[in-house]
Amino acid sequence: MQEYLEKLLYFWAGITAIGLVLVIIYWAISTIIYVAFVSLFIAIVAAAFYQFYWSKRNR
Repeated sequence: MQEYLEKLLYFWAGITAIGLVLVIIYWAISTIIYVAFVSLFIAIVAAAFYQFYWSKRNR
């Protein structure tokens, strides 16, 4: 019985570790994609501001 419980514990620990690694990978990728899109939006707004306002203010 003790050997069965030991194997069950190892199985549970393995499944838990695999699940945690998958969740961490998913979280990292989604965070990177979110930050990339926010940065892209900020860059587009800054470029539009410079193109249509800042570069023409001295003319």
